[in-house]
Amino acid sequence: MSSDIQLIAIDLDGTLVHNAREIPARNLRALRMVMDRGVTVAIATGRMHSSARDFVERLGIPLTTPIISYNGAMVRLPDAAEPMLHVPVPPDLAARVVQHTVDERLHLNYFLDDVLYVTHVDHWARLYQSRAGNVPTPAGDLRRFHGQTPTKLLVATPPANAAALLAREQALFGDQLYVTHSMPEYIEFLNPQATKGGALAWLAEQMGLPREQTMAIGDMLNDLPMIQWAGTGVAMPRAVEAVRAAADFVPAHEEEGVAEALEKYFA
Repeated sequence: MSSDIQLIAIDLDGTLVHNAREIPARNLRALRMVMDRGVTVAIATGRMHSSARDFVERLGIPLTTPIISYNGAMVRLPDAAEPMLHVPVPPDLAARVVQHTVDERLHLNYFLDDVLYVTHVDHWARLYQSRAGNVPTPAGDLRRFHGQTPTKLLVATPPANAAALLAREQALFGDQLYVTHSMPEYIEFLNPQATKGGALAWLAEQMGLPREQTMAIGDMLNDLPMIQWAGTGVAMPRAVEAVRAAADFVPAHEEEGVAEALEKYFA
């Protein structure tokens, strides 16, 4: 099947990458194949910009291609000092989430100025560092940042608790914030305008492309907005049900699903 797709937004964890760092060789070959045909491949991840930047050279992505990071709250060229687009959490809502996590004794990652702050370095902070490579900065009481506009906030919880916690947090904050589920342990709080779908739409507009010429590939609830918006949506076989239901194609292979999709649409 030949394709007129000109822009592909691709998630990292659970989609392109399955053990935090390694990219299956077949996925890498398929991505380079479509880029050799002139297709733009943009990373679209919940990770910080600095963590996503590590994948640019490994994938062979040109430094002129923006990265969608923080679940769409930031769009930024790989080596740029300032973002092209930044949609942070308003200060009053950020303060409310911080106070809530203090009251409920929840672990919170606080992302401000591309720095990851935590109250103290515990097993959740070490888990995040092992996955993304970002070193957490202990800050003590995170209420010290009241008045700031963090790019996003992230609560970590055991996976068995995540569904119930997500429902509760959406009930508490969902009318004012975008509350979503990224990794099995992570519940994320963002500006309502900060989604991967919104960032993909913004990038496509900058490139002069209609949505019909875009593709999005992902697996978790935070990928749903871009899979719904893109002209062609691809969900990994172990994606959550809502994501699979929204997709145009679900590959059979988990670790090589990216390659399977690209080989289908660009054969």
